[in-house]
Amino acid sequence: MDFTGLIAYPITPFDAEGFVSHDDLRGLVSGLAASGIDAVTVLGSSGSFAYLERSERAQVARTAIEAMDGRLPVAVGISSVGTREVLDAAVDAQAAGADGLVLSPVSYVPLTDDEVLAQVRAVCAVTDLPVCLYNNPGTTQFDYSLRVVAELSALPQVVAFKDTAADAETFNARHAELAPLVGDGFSHGVSGDLLMLTGEVAADAWHSGPAALLPTYYGRLRAAVVAGDRAETERVRSVLGPLVDHVAGLRKISGLHLLARACGIAAGDPRPPLLPSPGSELRELGRLLDLLEAEFQDR
Repeated sequence: MDFTGLIAYPITPFDAEGFVSHDDLRGLVSGLAASGIDAVTVLGSSGSFAYLERSERAQVARTAIEAMDGRLPVAVGISSVGTREVLDAAVDAQAAGADGLVLSPVSYVPLTDDEVLAQVRAVCAVTDLPVCLYNNPGTTQFDYSLRVVAELSALPQVVAFKDTAADAETFNARHAELAPLVGDGFSHGVSGDLLMLTGEVAADAWHSGPAALLPTYYGRLRAAVVAGDRAETERVRSVLGPLVDHVAGLRKISGLHLLARACGIAAGDPRPPLLPSPGSELRELGRLLDLLEAEFQDR
């Protein structure tokens, strides 16, 4: 797995009792197989990994991989507060048949460069799967320097970097600076849907949670940005942007579960302690979704 193109991060559906709904997960993942995306990553932030036990995470990975049935690559998020749990997740993901791993430096106490280097090396010692590093400083309080990324890229398994920035100009500058520091084929992808929606960041990959619910529209936007088609980029942005921007204004994870409901996708509510987004937001999401669908009807 090379972690390039459009990579969707589906939510983990829950039933009314708060248990993982594997039937709904199968349906969601199967639907993504023919949606035009390039790969799927389960158990990312969107997938509520932080609220699942080891056995639940292992079963989510198995369910998703079986549902995809080799049609697209499936990566598995292995982030956790403790390195022992990270290594357990890596072993479980490989046993489930994952095509790759995604790892962010989660910790109660913000990690140092040396601690992150040690953790990634430990992961690479227990698995031969390709690894995508994930920079999520707003959550982890650790911000990857390009020097650390370059050092870790020397490990054969480390093939990608999921990165973010304050704006498109900053991301593009980081992209240009990182390129000569890593080997050919290393993927520097963007995380942050509002960055994607600027239409100014092509990157090697787009990593997105909403793309798992709106794959066709994200696929149209990415194709237009990569092709340099400004007219098509603006057309998609004009109707996709307001919907994604509204979801971004809702509580993380909870907003995606509500968007799933608006899209007619069974996902239930997020697992407590997270509370669902107010049902009053559903009408606005539905209105914005109707505008999006109307723009591309019969096209």
